Amino acid sequence: MKQLSPTQAIIIVAAIQFVYILDFIMLLPLGPDLAQALAFPSDKLGWLSAAYTSAAVVSGLLSVRLLDRFDRRSVLLLAFGAVGLCTLAATCASSLWTLMLARGLTGLCGGPAIALGMAIIIDSTPPERRGRAIGKVMLGFSMAVIVGVPLTLELASWGGWRMPFYTVAGLATMVWLLAAWRLPKLRQHLDQPRKQLVSARSLLARPAVRAACLVQALSQFSAFLVIPQFSAYLLLNLGFPRERLGMLYFAGGVTAMLTVQLLGRLADRAGPLPAAAIASLAFCAGLAPFFNMNALPLVVAFILFMAGNAGRNVTLAALTSQVPGPHERAGFMSLQNIVQDLAITVAALTSSLMLGETVDGRLTGMNMIALLSAALAIAVLCAVPRLHRPLAELASK
Repeated sequence: MKQLSPTQAIIIVAAIQFVYILDFIMLLPLGPDLAQALAFPSDKLGWLSAAYTSAAVVSGLLSVRLLDRFDRRSVLLLAFGAVGLCTLAATCASSLWTLMLARGLTGLCGGPAIALGMAIIIDSTPPERRGRAIGKVMLGFSMAVIVGVPLTLELASWGGWRMPFYTVAGLATMVWLLAAWRLPKLRQHLDQPRKQLVSARSLLARPAVRAACLVQALSQFSAFLVIPQFSAYLLLNLGFPRERLGMLYFAGGVTAMLTVQLLGRLADRAGPLPAAAIASLAFCAGLAPFFNMNALPLVVAFILFMAGNAGRNVTLAALTSQVPGPHERAGFMSLQNIVQDLAITVAALTSSLMLGETVDGRLTGMNMIALLSAALAIAVLCAVPRLHRPLAELASK
């Protein structure tokens, strides 16, 4: 049987990650175009993201029990192929509701595809190299921010709101063909002895799984308390020029791309705590503008926030990858995705409830939101050694 090399796995999964992330995040900058073209209020744009993440949670609940029972290649091709078709279907939308339906179906298929991709990376990479491997896979996210978002904005200006969806569907087709060509059958996990069927209940019965899910949930919650409001606060409260916002995200994306590589290597060599500490400190420093602290220029603070959040993600992903056995990795990744989607949804709702707006449109309450975000980031950092110690002992047996 043809073996999948770690390099091949990283390239394919990073490409899948790029398409998946771009498909999700491009709606934020395209929101005004969509609202105008489909004649719905701009304050309903959040419903599109909610439809996507809610459907991803549902598919995650269903796939936790199922994904590890089949050849990873076959199910990945099925799920990712459906992502491309659902993205293409969005171009047929004629209203908010039909677009929500298309986005919900995309989220329903995208969750299992990403879970399987990460399971393939874990399968093909030894534990001592996973931080570096996951850091390379996360290049897909950075490239989506650096290249994908500006490109979709230009495409929408040139060819209308449907053009970005056509483009992403075309990219998904090319990545699907690459995966179909290069991925062998991936059935090694099926040869592992099974004491019981993998399910969310059986996974959550284990303390290490519960701890890993809690840490990931707190990390995503702390980040998405701030992320949806960062741009609006810069523009409305701090007077940052709108025409420079694209370059700001470009700079943040480049820095995040470099950070995940460096901290992924550091996590492999020195353990997760030093990498998590550096990332958490950068994350907290990036919150300075919300406290009216002018010691750091806005550009530096934003870059530190982006880099710190990306660094935390790669460090925690490398750490929690040690939790599942080979026969339950896809199910575990699905469970992680469920927890993260729920945390993101709750964080967005929480920050919306805590925020206020002045008569001139400025946001109020961001200092309390940022304070909560920083406190949770420190709590996550304090939990890293408590989670790492028992996992290291388990891995050594």
